[in-house]
Amino acid sequence: MNYGNGSLGKIHIIHLDRNEDILESLRRFAAAHGIRNGVVLTGYGTIDRCRFHSVTSNSLPPKDEFITVRSPLEVLGIHGLIANGEIHAHIEVADLEHSFGGHLEPGCRVLYLCDVAVAELEGLDLGFDLRRETGLRLLSVRSGNEAQGPAVELDDCNEPQSTAPARGWES
Repeated sequence: MNYGNGSLGKIHIIHLDRNEDILESLRRFAAAHGIRNGVVLTGYGTIDRCRFHSVTSNSLPPKDEFITVRSPLEVLGIHGLIANGEIHAHIEVADLEHSFGGHLEPGCRVLYLCDVAVAELEGLDLGFDLRRETGLRLLSVRSGNEAQGPAVELDDCNEPQSTAPARGWES
């Protein structure tokens, strides 16, 4: 586990119009306003083309599947981080029969509108760094701390073994 503390700075509300690309617009906005580290707090709207990717394996490196959906969709959420100027965000969308989502890719085109809130982070130095043990570029809190997080152990049937008493939905 890698963690750090900072505070929220200026909050930007970004309105995108018809035919604009969501990710490319956010990239241009962040660059134009010098946002190096931030949080994509929320987003909503409508799109007529969605492009995202999702992992399809448990192996390392994971296998990615890139998916394009050409249909009117409601954007239920956009969330993510900006680390050293690089945006990593996920999108959730739905039509009347399905909902799905994954890693936001260029090609998500606004149908009528899309509004996104981005907050700048102060006091944190973030980046996406290559990890030798996984071969993946993952978030690093460069100004942060390191600690060992709890692992999930599986029994012979690949079911998680809890080390804490059950609460809430668990039984």
